[in-house]
Amino acid sequence: MLQKSAVSGNHTLLDLHKLIQDAFEFDDDHLYAFYMDGKRFSRNCYNSPMDDVGPFVTEAAISKLGLYEKQKFLYLFDFGAEWKFTVTLLKVTDEENAPAAIVERKGDSPSQYSW
Repeated sequence: MLQKSAVSGNHTLLDLHKLIQDAFEFDDDHLYAFYMDGKRFSRNCYNSPMDDVGPFVTEAAISKLGLYEKQKFLYLFDFGAEWKFTVTLLKVTDEENAPAAIVERKGDSPSQYSW
């Protein structure tokens, strides 16, 4: 499945997490993290607010992350099942107050659970 989302610089990685969850129709019932260098379990990450160790996604405003166009990073959801998503920054705009939204979806969502 392919998803394109739009978030402003004022949004956080928590907002991006919620968009991914909505697009894939997942239950938001597991820990997750964004690995900014794309390497699973590296220290260059932002964790779920439910995790024991920060920094947390609520502290990570998109505009403060130093991201650049075409940059890729890893979103890992459910550390047991290890749902891995490659996030690619397609475009940076000046629309600071634009709402976070899914702007395009292609394909069917995978089933989160096998039962």
